[in-house]
Amino acid sequence: MSKFTAPFIIIDEQGCPFYNTEDRMTLTDKAVILPAGKPSCLILVRQITELLFELLPAQAVNFSGLEKKIYSCGGCTGLIKFRLNQLLVTDNEADFGEPVVSGRVDAILPAELLQVFHMHQKTGKLLLDFESGTGRVTFREGALIAARYEDLDNREAIYAMLAEKSGYFRFFAILPEFMDKSEEVGDFMMILMEGLKRMDEVDY
Repeated sequence: MSKFTAPFIIIDEQGCPFYNTEDRMTLTDKAVILPAGKPSCLILVRQITELLFELLPAQAVNFSGLEKKIYSCGGCTGLIKFRLNQLLVTDNEADFGEPVVSGRVDAILPAELLQVFHMHQKTGKLLLDFESGTGRVTFREGALIAARYEDLDNREAIYAMLAEKSGYFRFFAILPEFMDKSEEVGDFMMILMEGLKRMDEVDY
């Protein structure tokens, strides 16, 4: 049996003394991993630990049906709401199989690479290994539906990746079932143009 791991992201915070929106937490079969550098809240630990019985059997189907469920913790002076972090739920590359295409980033820069998968309406996950970190971009029929780079998500992750000029990439033609109906991050060309504009401003 594979190790149980359920990653969460805080989507709303109202007066919580410890945590903020976009902070991430992870529940495993042995521990609760709270946001790095933040105090440990025993109330939150108890709340998340209680979810183990609900989530453990759901891992076998990639938490299908639970990806939009909102959980909350309001046992003190504040309130936070959190959900499963879709970007990380199925991020075990060992489950992807063999990449359908791979190469070096210095041979085809991120802007060109993303355009290839968009123009050819590809579906799958693009993994990019840069010197400064790892990026992940998910496409559905050429549309951008998720992106992550270090601590950045979606648009900001794309903007940061466009500035990278060396590394390696791998594309896997796989899309988790729970992402079949995920909303697009935004219009691909608008995001690309904004990212290139930001790069020009920095160079200038």
